[in-house]
Order: sequence, then C-alpha cells, then structure tokens
Amino acid sequence: MDEVDGVFGREDRGGLGAILNAIEDTPIPIVLTANDVEDERFDELRKVCLLVELHELRPRLLIILLRRIMNEEGAKVDTVTVETIVKRSHGDIRSAINDTQAAAAGHFHPLNIAQRTQLLDMEATLRKLFGSHEFNATRGALNQTEIALYKDDLLLLLQDILPYVYKSPEKLASAYDTLSRADIAYGRIGASRSRGIAPPPFNLPRRDAVPQWNLLPVALNELASIGIHEVDCSVDDALKASTRPSQKTVERYLYRLWTVDRICGRLARACHVSRKTARRDILPFLIGLFRVEEASGIDAATAMELEERDVEFLKAEAKSAPAPTGPAELLNPNGFKLSFMGKDKFIQLMRLGIKYDSSNRLFSLRRMDRLDSVEEGLSQIIGRPVKFARSEPGPEEKHTDLRIVKTCYVDAKEVPCDSCEFIEVCPTHFLQELKYCVCTQTLSDAQAYEKYVAKTQELLEQTRSLKKVAAKKAKPARRKTSTARD
Repeated sequence: MDEVDGVFGREDRGGLGAILNAIEDTPIPIVLTANDVEDERFDELRKVCLLVELHELRPRLLIILLRRIMNEEGAKVDTVTVETIVKRSHGDIRSAINDTQAAAAGHFHPLNIAQRTQLLDMEATLRKLFGSHEFNATRGALNQTEIALYKDDLLLLLQDILPYVYKSPEKLASAYDTLSRADIAYGRIGASRSRGIAPPPFNLPRRDAVPQWNLLPVALNELASIGIHEVDCSVDDALKASTRPSQKTVERYLYRLWTVDRICGRLARACHVSRKTARRDILPFLIGLFRVEEASGIDAATAMELEERDVEFLKAEAKSAPAPTGPAELLNPNGFKLSFMGKDKFIQLMRLGIKYDSSNRLFSLRRMDRLDSVEEGLSQIIGRPVKFARSEPGPEEKHTDLRIVKTCYVDAKEVPCDSCEFIEVCPTHFLQELKYCVCTQTLSDAQAYEKYVAKTQELLEQTRSLKKVAAKKAKPARRKTSTARD
C-alpha cells in the first residue's frame, strides 16, 4: 500500500482503522510505504509495523548493479558514461537504469546531455535563486525546489536573510518591495498557507472558499525577481548569520493558538459555558491562580479535567520560561539517553528529527546535517542546553581521525569517504549509522555483484542459524508424565 501518510481528512475517515484491521487479519505480509510516519495519527500503526528506513543507493553499489544488468543484457557502455550516469542519478536506481539503456542504444552522451531534474534543498535553492541573476534561472530554481511553495516557508526565509544578502539600501528596498508583492499575490490566492505548518485544527483545509491556485505563478514570478540583483554577501554566510526569527515566531504563535483553543474547549465543557466565555473569563482566572499559588491552580485545572500538557501550558503562561543556561551536555548524535518525558514532548522530539530505538532505549538523529537547529530545539524541549559531538572533520582537521571511514561490505577493507571520487554525489556518506560501502578493489572486480550477493546469503544463513539456536534454548523441556505404575 503506497503513500499511507496521505490518509487524512474527512474523505478518508476510517482509513487508518481499516488498515489496522487488515494488518491484524491478513495471513500474508503487508508492505506500507510513507514519507513521514512520525505524526501522532500513526501511533497505533507504528506499534504493529516494523519500520524500515530507506536511503538513496550509494554510487559504488549502483555501478556494480549497472554492470550486472549490462552483462545479463549483453550491452556495452564505457566506464566514463556509467560513472556520469551514476553521478547524475543522485541515488535513484530507476533513472540510472533508464539512462544506461539509452546509452546502450546510442542515445546518451555525457558531454551533450542535459542534467536530470533534481529536487533542490533549502541551501541549493537559495544559491541558485541569488546566484544566477537571470529571471529564467531563478524561476527554474523554484520549479526544482523541495520547499513547499504553497506555504509561507520560503517567504519567511527570504524575509529573514535579505538584510544579510543585500547590504545596499537600494537593493534591499527593491527586494522587500518584490517580496511584498509576492505576499499580496499569495493572499489573493485565498488559501490559508500557514495552516500547513500548524497543528490541528489550524491545518485543516478551508471549506468556505476555493483557493485560486491559478494565481500561484504570479506569486512565484515575484519571488524569482528577488534574486536578479548582484549579491553583497554569499548565501552560506547569510544563512549562518541569520537567526531565522520569523518562522519561529509564526510556529510558536500558531501552536499557542491551538493550545488555547483546546484548553478553552475543555473548560467550556467542564463549566457548561461557551468557548468565548471560557476564553474571556475562566482562562485568565486560571492563569492568575497559577501565578499566585501553583498548587491551587493545579487542583483547579484537575477538577476541570485538563490534561497534563494543559497544566504545563498554564504554568508557562503564569511565568515566562527562562532560556536554558549553564554548561551544555555533550551528546552522541548516533545514540543518547534522555530522562522520562510525557507524550507531548516525545512527539515534539519526533517532529524535530529525532528517532527512538525501543530495543536499546536510545535516541538518535535522522540527519547529521541539521545539528545546530536540532541542538536548539532539543534544549528548549528538555529545558537544559545540549551539544552534539561533531564527527565530521572541520576545515583545520582534515587529516585527523574524525573523518568518516566505512567498511567494505565484501572485502572488509576500510573505505574513507574523503578519498572517494563520488563523495559530492553520494547521498549517504555523512550518515554514521550506514557503516558499509564498497572498496575500490571490489568496485573494479568483474565478479563484484556475485560476491555481494554471496555475502548477503552468508549473512542470512548465519542469522537463521542463530535464530534456530536461540529458539532451541528458549524451548522448555517436556516433563515426564507420572503414571499409576510409577
């Protein structure tokens, strides 16, 4: 079943329940695919499923696979073309096979072929937006970006970094004027853009009007016009210097609105009044009670059937939460422990990009390229400053032992990532949990694919034998039944 995380809204009501029933009743395995399963709507689904995180294929493994396919098909493609195909595929096995077939048929040449379309991340989008100085190139960056253009993310990002990119008052004024016109175009579309980053119920689609998405190209044309001026500072330096206050302010404001709405709903049911009355009269009284005497406030909130997270919110409203201070605790990003916390904070950790291994009871990061932002968010959630240990080499320590070294899957030799010719296009070289790659000797071997498959079968046989031994040890011995003769 593909795109399970797309089950949402009134139209798909009961869809998750039907999937759970199918999983419980089926005699055969069911494979579910999704892009994001950390949402609290999938809590019950995660309990009955085995989560397998898939990554893009490494370039060296992709070369071995393409050679295997060419041998089976009797096709011949030179090494330079194969490496070019692998580099431009960015870990996508389907595009690599299609390009290899075109090269075998004589319709692919590495020098005159256009680059395959690739989704640009935030940094790549901004580099292309401010580095081209031509409207067609900057507009193309918006077509290839992975940033959701139907939400406010890109507008808020540009609003924060423009003073760092343009130092000239004339350029800055022109850029902000263009950004304001883009915001006006978004407003005339009629869609609630910020609801996409908001918690329920603010992320629900509007029912009172149909968004005029035919005006979206007008807004994107205005956004593309922002980067036509010559920049005064590089995008990388601007991102490092900018504190990104706009997005944080919007997210906190929207989350506060959602929390206030939920608390007022509970207060209205407990006191038999409307939500408006609860927001105007009862909620300020509760916050004042927490400010005067916290114990009495907790008793009153409990009597009104408020949840633990509601009580924590009222405490925070009564007294502003201080910023985490003191010495930062050093954590290993590949495995660290945290003290017990409630479900609300646990969900915040999952949304922050942290995953939890229930077998080892350890937390770890999903991506190693967002350490700074995860450090800040984790410090705010747990209430104390933390710092992640950096394992990637800095500019002054290129030849130290902190470089990423993997082990060859076939020959068990060390494969240092910084000496690999595919490091710029390898999608997984910075992931510490993926410990295996393929060394140069294995890559140049004509029987590399066969050795790779044989190694996999060997590991599978070892795993099966260990499971059989464990099952025999765990099997209780039969007791001899006593008879009348005994």
